[in-house]
Amino acid sequence: MANLPKVLKENMHPPSVVSSLTPYTGTFGKEQIMHLLKRTLFGAKKADIDYFMGKTLTQTLAELLTEPPALTDAQMPLRNYGDNNAVPGIQFEPVMAGQTWVYTIENPNYEGQRRNSLKAWWVGQMVNQPRSIFEKMVLFWHNHFSTQALETSPLHFWNHLELIRQHALGNFKDFTKQMTLDMNMLLYLNGYLNKKAAPDENYARELQELFTLGKGPNSQYTENDVKAAARILTGWTYPPPTDVVLNGATFATKQTPYPNDPTKYHYKRAFNAADHDTEPKQFSAFYGDKVIANTANTEGGALKELDDMHDMIFSKEEVALYICRRIYRFFVYYEIDATIETDIIAPLADLFRQANYDIKPVLNALFSSEHFFDTGMKACLIKSPLENIVGFVREVDIALPTIKMAPATEVFPMYSALFNIANNAGIQGQSVGDPPNVSGWPAYYQEPNFHENWINTDTFSKRLAYSDLLLMTGRSGITIDVLKFTDQFGADAEDPN
Repeated sequence: MANLPKVLKENMHPPSVVSSLTPYTGTFGKEQIMHLLKRTLFGAKKADIDYFMGKTLTQTLAELLTEPPALTDAQMPLRNYGDNNAVPGIQFEPVMAGQTWVYTIENPNYEGQRRNSLKAWWVGQMVNQPRSIFEKMVLFWHNHFSTQALETSPLHFWNHLELIRQHALGNFKDFTKQMTLDMNMLLYLNGYLNKKAAPDENYARELQELFTLGKGPNSQYTENDVKAAARILTGWTYPPPTDVVLNGATFATKQTPYPNDPTKYHYKRAFNAADHDTEPKQFSAFYGDKVIANTANTEGGALKELDDMHDMIFSKEEVALYICRRIYRFFVYYEIDATIETDIIAPLADLFRQANYDIKPVLNALFSSEHFFDTGMKACLIKSPLENIVGFVREVDIALPTIKMAPATEVFPMYSALFNIANNAGIQGQSVGDPPNVSGWPAYYQEPNFHENWINTDTFSKRLAYSDLLLMTGRSGITIDVLKFTDQFGADAEDPN
């Protein structure tokens, strides 16, 4: 970042902002719509801007905060690799090309291909997103509850991503409880190895330090609180392996069938009472000297302890403050001074607690505020690589290959194009599914640079090179129809603004 011109660095910092969380009552026209859409979607397509022109801010936010319908099997990650003509068997995928692999059992022969398929699919959800903040929130929570696809199996990661998508616009407290026992998280942070004879403090520490309370001056939990939380979390692990007969061959797997469809498999946590610490867990004065006791050494008793611990953590005001700061830095700007803390973060946190940690009221209040539409808040964030590339692809209406389910091989070119986008976002510093560590991408937390971490002499040149490549020759079936793009602006096509 030090290599950027001084004037450019200065222009990325907004001027003094004095507006508040008071509802915005000014003009809601093209300029304001573009600002709102660029923050809540991946790019603002002309068709999206035109769609919201004439609608009120209230009407627009109602649509942007609407969750899309649940995915069907055909809309989930599809097999786009391997010998699609082979008969499924021991050495092949148990699904044919063009079918989803997410309900099958693990196959070591195709881990890499499935992972790439998942990343391509995920970028496809961003490119083809509805007019909803949903996909942006999926990325936000992926960064918040950070795990790495490269460290777990694609099936583990898919189950984890499903959980994020189920709660992306829901209740944060319920979401955190579910994430605590997510098998992908148990694997990533060693929770499945957490036993009373050898407690593992990994998740217990991150639950407080990264996922709920943060590291602020008012987050005064102690090392003993981490140890007590780890003891509460002992005993959660994989279910014992079971045999699955597939195409005449028998496989041992730790996956379990879905209750409503025994032909589909997923990862579900299990509780081992012999590994659970049943002694009372004493917490510090920060938590009011709370003692959490085991009511019965059963799965139900362990879940009751877990609920008690989450209730204890969420009783602290700092949880709401910390999450609202993270939302602000992701969607508005990274700099939170004393005025922003008092006038924006604190009232948002109050609203968050009053809503019992439902996320929509917080987003609605923030995006409908005077502060959000302040002139100083516009065009002041450096886009992440995914926002930059996916937004570019969407805004210029790049023609991607379409998926046709018959013949199934038509899924291949679409996934190739989408993986090219995912791969180039990774080259520029943001590999979807693989933040660098449990803290997420540095641009969202690392002081003092925050979003400036996205840009350096290496990544900036790669941003320019990729967009130039798409403009000049295209890549992996990604082509730009420049005339079609400019035609939509009619007589205004010559105006660069």
